[in-house]
Amino acid sequence: MARNDLAIRFTEEKYATRSEVMKELNMSMIDSIWSNILSYRSSYNRYLTIKSIEKNQLVVCSCPSIVASLNTTDMKLIRLMREYSLLNIQNGDLKRFEDFCLINSLKSLAAKHDIEVSDQYLRSLIHGDIRETAPSTRILLRYLDALNFIKKKYNSPIDVDFLGEIYSRLIGSNELTTFYRNVEDTNRENRVLIDRVYTSAPTILIDTMMDSLFDFIQQSTLSAACKASIAYYYVNYIKPFQDYSDEIAVLLAKSILAHGDLGEVGVLIPIESLLSENQEEIMKLFLEVQKTSDTTYFVNYGIKTLDAKCDSLFDAITEMKSRNLRADFYKTDDEKPNHTTYVVEQPSLFDSAQEEPREEKKEQPAPAPVVVEQPKVEKQPEPQPEPVRQQVEQPQPAIREEVQEQIAVSYIPPAIDEKQALRLEQHLLELDPSLRKHEAKFYARHCTLGKSYTIAQYKRMIGCVYETARTAMDHLVELGYYRKDSSNKKFIYTPIPRK
Repeated sequence: MARNDLAIRFTEEKYATRSEVMKELNMSMIDSIWSNILSYRSSYNRYLTIKSIEKNQLVVCSCPSIVASLNTTDMKLIRLMREYSLLNIQNGDLKRFEDFCLINSLKSLAAKHDIEVSDQYLRSLIHGDIRETAPSTRILLRYLDALNFIKKKYNSPIDVDFLGEIYSRLIGSNELTTFYRNVEDTNRENRVLIDRVYTSAPTILIDTMMDSLFDFIQQSTLSAACKASIAYYYVNYIKPFQDYSDEIAVLLAKSILAHGDLGEVGVLIPIESLLSENQEEIMKLFLEVQKTSDTTYFVNYGIKTLDAKCDSLFDAITEMKSRNLRADFYKTDDEKPNHTTYVVEQPSLFDSAQEEPREEKKEQPAPAPVVVEQPKVEKQPEPQPEPVRQQVEQPQPAIREEVQEQIAVSYIPPAIDEKQALRLEQHLLELDPSLRKHEAKFYARHCTLGKSYTIAQYKRMIGCVYETARTAMDHLVELGYYRKDSSNKKFIYTPIPRK
């Protein structure tokens, strides 16, 4: 019973290595205890289709604690995708969030290559203001080009052609004369015969091992976070390229996240910190996986890294929302939109001296500089209006008459505010998986029955080119949200009643 408790403790509470168990128990002879731990783990092991250099099949342990961690991370990734889809394009929140993610990614890459750059320089690089850089910073521009490729092509299958496109952008060459590494690693550790530690795979095995990795990525039913962590380890284990194998490992992990229903969000998560932070700990985990063929040691670390990155991005989104609320709260009266349409109630130069502007008085106000010749109380027939009386009494009815002429309808058209539109947008995305987020954003704000909308309206609101707007509106027609007609040589789209 005690042994079983130790197996649960060093698997569920902490997925410990053999040396960590020895250290915590303060024992050097733990053969029987370690065998019991491995026996407990074996009932949860899942064998992968990828193998080590020595032909040992790699495994990942799906024990309850690991599965719970993976589920928590998956839920955070889904929440992050939802928060990203709700970011406002018009006020620049979406662009600021993307800049925040990309700047953090490039800063980690710069730290790995010992490049000192400012946030402003990286922002200019992201916005395309800098197209030519010094040789020392060229890797940043090329890496950004590779990220943009993944962002656009996350629906393409992850295979050797996909990896070739990434690698060509990373080295800045449109034509690849060589691909996989064809020079053997001369590290002395590769020549050890007993307990050998490989720093890279032999060149003769690279093709076969990379093909098995592509098959694993496409066929495995593991979660995207788990597959991304395993792929990152495996590429670092093989080192298939002469240069930039580390960067390729990160880009491949991001591609897996993007293909795993995360889309653009998977590319934006700044996991490039794996290249520059906690390198000693990562190397120890890599070594443990190589010795035991158990990828769980690094999968655990990869999950924690994704978890921490999601939390930092949630904080950034929360800060962005708080800043917007503060800006709205502290707006001056001139900056706030005026929703009052009753112009009559506004004080003017003509009725500011009157306490009750709606009441028409027959008597002359006291401050008016008019000399009354006959101050009699009885009513008199309509006297001739004096010049001053005309200036005081006549403007108010004139203003009321002008306001009535400006209102052409007797009802207020139905409309929803931005909060309701956001709720409707999220409801549509959850209800119809085939609906794209920009299409849901436009439809939620343009779905009034009896009205007609145009491609130009979609183009202005979303900020896209005409062809993208036309394709999106036609897609909404195919899904049954609009009816397409033509008027005055242009297409108009009328909302269709939906339940």
